[in-house]
Amino acid sequence: MDFQWAEIQEKELLASSFHQSALSMALVSADGFFIHVNSSFCSLLGYAEEELSDKPWKSVIHPDDRDLLYSFLSDSPANDRSLKQHEIRYICRNGETLWTCVSISQITPSNGIRPLYFKLVQDVTERKRKEDDAKQAWNALLESERMYRMIADHSTDMISKHDRSGRFLYVSPACRKLLGYEPEELVGIIAYELLHPEDLDAVPQPQDIVDGRSDIVLFSYRFRRKDGSYVWFETTGSILRGDDGEFKEALCTSRDISARKKLEHQLLQTNELLQQISNIDALTGVANRRRFDECYALEWRQALRFSTPLTVILIDIDYFKKYNDTYGHQKGDLCLQQVANALRAAVKRPGDIIARYGGEEFVIVLPFTDKRGAQTVAEQLRREVESLSIPHRQSDVSPVVTASLGTATVIPTLEMTSHELLLQADKALYQAKKDGRNRVKTYEPA
Repeated sequence: MDFQWAEIQEKELLASSFHQSALSMALVSADGFFIHVNSSFCSLLGYAEEELSDKPWKSVIHPDDRDLLYSFLSDSPANDRSLKQHEIRYICRNGETLWTCVSISQITPSNGIRPLYFKLVQDVTERKRKEDDAKQAWNALLESERMYRMIADHSTDMISKHDRSGRFLYVSPACRKLLGYEPEELVGIIAYELLHPEDLDAVPQPQDIVDGRSDIVLFSYRFRRKDGSYVWFETTGSILRGDDGEFKEALCTSRDISARKKLEHQLLQTNELLQQISNIDALTGVANRRRFDECYALEWRQALRFSTPLTVILIDIDYFKKYNDTYGHQKGDLCLQQVANALRAAVKRPGDIIARYGGEEFVIVLPFTDKRGAQTVAEQLRREVESLSIPHRQSDVSPVVTASLGTATVIPTLEMTSHELLLQADKALYQAKKDGRNRVKTYEPA
C-alpha cells in the first residue's frame, strides 16, 4: 500500500466534508487570501467558486468591518485554536450588503508553516434588521409612554418591567407566543424563579447593574416556559432612573435565540468533527502519524514524571510489496484494513495507542507496560494477524499474511529522548525480519 495514496484518501474525505456541507465555509491564508470556499459560501455571496479562489478576503468585506477582522489576525496567539465570532458585513456580487455572523477558528498546520483561518458564516441580515427595528422602538419608548405601550403590545420581542427584586411589573403580549403565559400570569412573579438553574449566575441582579458603571447590559440564558420546557433568551436590560437619579425600574427586551444557539452548537460540533477527521488515518481508521506524535509525546512526559515503564511495539506486514504486486492495490488496501481491525481487537486498554506509522507499518504505545507485558501483547498481536488467514502465495514465510514485531521498553529519564525508544523498537523489528519474520523480538542492549 502506497502511504501517499492513503494520505490522498484522507484529504479527499476532508474535502468532501468541506464542500458538501450545508454550512457556509471558507479557508483563508494568514495574509488574507481565500484558499478554499465551499458551494454554500459561494451561493451566499452570489459568486462562482473560481471567482473567489485566490481573491483577497478584504475585497468582499464591507470597508467599515475590515479592521475588526484584521485585529483578530494580528492579536490572536499562534496556538489559539478557539472559536471566535464576529458580526461583519459582506459585499455580495450584486453589490448588496449582507450581515453575517462569522466564526473564525485558527488552524496551525503540522508542517509548521503560517497558520490558516477556518471560517463558518451565517446570514444574520434578517436578525440585524430586527435589531434596527428594536432600536427605533427603543427611541420611541423613551419619547412617549403612549408610543411605548403601542410598540410593546405589537413587538415580537418580549418587553418587560421589573422592580429591584426582579419581579415582573409589566409584560408585553409577546410572552404568549414566546413562553405560553398570559401577561397577567407573569406579573408579580420574580423572573429569577423561572431561570434554568445552571444559568442563575449568568444573569445580573438589578442591584448589580445599579452599582455598575453601565445602566445597560446584554446577557443570554434559558427561561422556563409554561409547559416546563426551556427557551434560550437574549435580553437587553436597562435601568430607568427617576429625577433624583435613583433606581426606578428595570426595563428588559428579550428575544428567542434558540435557533442561534442550536446553530452555534452545530458549528462547534462541525469544528470538532473536522479536528477528529484530521487525526485519523482515512484508510484504516486508526490514528494517523500526526496524532501518534502528539499522543506519544504526552505519554513520554507522563512516564518520565512518574517513573513508569513505557513500551513501543513496531509492526510490519511481511512481504507486503509482493502482496500488492500479486493481488493489486485494492486488495492491499483491504488487507491493511483487516490487519488494523485485528490489532485493535488485541489492544484493549483505553490508554493504549495504535497508529498507522508508514505504508504497511503500525505502531502501538503501551503505558505502564514492562518487558514481560510487552512480549505478551506483541505475541497476541502476531497471532491475531496470522489468524486472519489472508492468502499470500508470494510470502516466503507463510501461505497467509503475517507480521513481524519489534518491542522496546524503558523507564524514561532526563538523559533519554523519546526518539531513542522508537529507535530501539525499530532495531528489534529489524532483528525479527532478519531472523525469519512472523515473529516477535524484544530489544536488548548490547
